[in-house]
Amino acid sequence: ALCPMRSPGVAAEARGEMATPRQADRRPWPAPRLLAVALSVASCWRHAAAQVSKDVVEHTKCQACEMAMTQAALHAQESSVKDEDALADLVDGLCTLKKKEGKWTAQYDIVRQGSDGPLTLVKQEGLGKCKAECLALQRGCSASLKNKEDTIVSLLMAGKSAEDLKKKVCKKICSKKLPPLKEFHDEPYHQRDPKEVEAEERVEKMRAETGQNFKMWSREEIASMSQADIELEAAKDALGAQRREAKLAKEAEDRERGIRPSQEL
Repeated sequence: ALCPMRSPGVAAEARGEMATPRQADRRPWPAPRLLAVALSVASCWRHAAAQVSKDVVEHTKCQACEMAMTQAALHAQESSVKDEDALADLVDGLCTLKKKEGKWTAQYDIVRQGSDGPLTLVKQEGLGKCKAECLALQRGCSASLKNKEDTIVSLLMAGKSAEDLKKKVCKKICSKKLPPLKEFHDEPYHQRDPKEVEAEERVEKMRAETGQNFKMWSREEIASMSQADIELEAAKDALGAQRREAKLAKEAEDRERGIRPSQEL
């Protein structure tokens, strides 16, 4: 099971209990200690990024583009969205696991037939853990759709099919000559616990409804965190809460004075 948890370490069980906001009451951290933790986290991110093969990204761009177009047409049809801004948001989410439109990136396993065959995407059950192959699909997707977002939105507004989208958006990238793929290290596909996925979706829904920043932590992640990590997350959450409260207070004050927020102008 997964604990929906805000950045201070406030958790709620995946049984359906909502994660409740709480102010963190922590003493300020010494700057050197904060810096050490930040450098440690950055090092972990660099290590993870290094595992994504550029060759794999190149060899899956075409399939990633076509899959993204399939998802774009599917989500546009299911939601019956025709508004340009809403469709732009849909397109923006096609290549990120954080959005429902991009969750397909964790549903496919990249496989290779033989030692010199092409890479293909094989759909799996449920959502998998997003590691190197999932990240490669996201990068290939983002690269193939770069500067084509407006075109995709226009095609969706015109009610074009997934095949039409593929022909217009993916034709060039799919006709590109690929560099030799010397090595491919197949990454085992590990399906995530459906309860974990369900809990994550609830937290995403709460984030959308409340505007507050919730974060998901697995029990394993929580167990592996040091007290320093927990205190850092608490400090970050407290700062975020203060900023949100200050922003809301200013907006309320501006409305009383007859000043409209900039986003409404």
